[in-house]
Amino acid sequence: MKNKKTFFICMKILMLGSVLQLGFSSPAAAISVPAKCYDPLRAPVYPATTGTTVVTPTVQAARFLNMATFGATSADIVHLSRMTPEQWITEQLGLDASCHLATLNQTQGNNQRENRMEVWFRLSTTAPDQLRQRVAFALSEIFVVSDVGTGIPTNAMAVYYDILVRNAFGNFRNILENVTLSPAMGRFLSMLGNQKPNKLKGIRADENYAREIMQLFTMGLVRLDNNGNPLLTTAGATIPTYNQAGVEGLARTFTGWSWGNSVNFTDGNDWRISMKPFIAYHDRADKTIVTTKLIPALGTPEADLTLALDTIFRHPNVGPFIARRLIQRLVTSNPSPEYIGRVATAFNNNGQGIRGDMRAVVKAVLLDSEALGGKTANPNFGRLREPLLALTHLWRAFDGNAADGTMPYYYPESNISQAPLSAPSVFNFFKPDYAPTRYFESKGLVAPEFQLVNEANVTSFQNSLYSLIEWSYKQKTNISLNQVQINIELLRKKAANPADLVNYLSLILTANQIPDNVKTVLVTYLKKVAMETGARSGVVRSIDALYLIMSSPYYLIQR
Repeated sequence: MKNKKTFFICMKILMLGSVLQLGFSSPAAAISVPAKCYDPLRAPVYPATTGTTVVTPTVQAARFLNMATFGATSADIVHLSRMTPEQWITEQLGLDASCHLATLNQTQGNNQRENRMEVWFRLSTTAPDQLRQRVAFALSEIFVVSDVGTGIPTNAMAVYYDILVRNAFGNFRNILENVTLSPAMGRFLSMLGNQKPNKLKGIRADENYAREIMQLFTMGLVRLDNNGNPLLTTAGATIPTYNQAGVEGLARTFTGWSWGNSVNFTDGNDWRISMKPFIAYHDRADKTIVTTKLIPALGTPEADLTLALDTIFRHPNVGPFIARRLIQRLVTSNPSPEYIGRVATAFNNNGQGIRGDMRAVVKAVLLDSEALGGKTANPNFGRLREPLLALTHLWRAFDGNAADGTMPYYYPESNISQAPLSAPSVFNFFKPDYAPTRYFESKGLVAPEFQLVNEANVTSFQNSLYSLIEWSYKQKTNISLNQVQINIELLRKKAANPADLVNYLSLILTANQIPDNVKTVLVTYLKKVAMETGARSGVVRSIDALYLIMSSPYYLIQR
């Protein structure tokens, strides 16, 4: 901190801050076609708004956008205020996909990891299809693939991420198949080159992907009702969704797949296309998967894969399991069972007899009365913002970019403890059932993102946030041309009246979650900060207010 007064006011806000009160009936999926890619060379433009009637109050608009995008901006708030959230979602559903590989291919040396990071930040902060990008990021934390220690190259990671981008509004069954046959996932969870068992050669079918597709991607460990509550036996015990025999059977089902451009089973190297089958390496004996489903003998790799994925997709757990995961990633850590059930119902049947329609699921997640009502609808409502989401919000809300319009922030994990597609394991950066204290456990509450919270990570994040605000604004002189800079021009104009500055930041960043007494403390402090003259007028007030609010619990705890 640059002076004792700033430190004092920061601590004052933290002390006044609140803590997080976390406190098969339908047919199989219809075939869906992945969205076409948006041309990255075309300037991103939002569709024109029709009508001028304000139908969504600005505070509600800001709050909704902080769930449905990578962070609310003043322009987006104005845009949404002229329509309903449902109309905004419909508008977003009509936009082409901003694909990462297409943008990555514009750069020199595009197979460098830092270029993938730059593209991710650029599209997350500037792409018009914000809802699609946000849902894809949520899916990437469910269907986890990581470049940490895996040897998966940058272009392969971009191809994998684009699977999630292009299919974010498609059908869950298509996502499941595209993820399964992705060579990036095949390398990450050992399905690529998985062979049928051979005792003489000491070969066993690899169980890695078979286990995780059930445990982490679709159904979880125990049977659930439609509201996500565990089903119990008469003795009060939970009921497993699968057993070890089911894992082994599914592992054998997933044998015989290799590179899409391979001539022989063990050659090939094209990360851009799906894996292809080799029947000679596929286990053609009968197999039992999950707990009771039989895969008959003599099937082809394609037929067995289809039957296995259909079986998993139709499992009654998938609706509530995916509903809870998406709600946690987009809205709140502790949704009520009823909220989960309403989203699961939309997953089970979109109203037209289609199971797994992601458009219906996304609408159900974001337009639910609990999502729109927040803590008035559920006293345990809220979630800790992931570091990546705080950073993208800063750059979205204040037009962050380098002098050439790029977003060069190459090693976010070193500064904010998180980087896209770089989780430490298949369990993501944090587990969905993580509870940071016994208090949370005693209340049956979770706070997944708090698994990232420790002394080192918090210090690193706060230091990085401080430097990105206090030293990286466009009005600053002698700044590196390849450094992301925010635009504080509007904040400088508002700084003449600290109350206007605080109210504006409170709206954009927190949807007016800052209590009046804390605003009063902030305004009192800012009035004591001298207003410079000329080109520096209002700079210190602006950056102090921005940093103090973004580092406070009223921002970091999203409600």
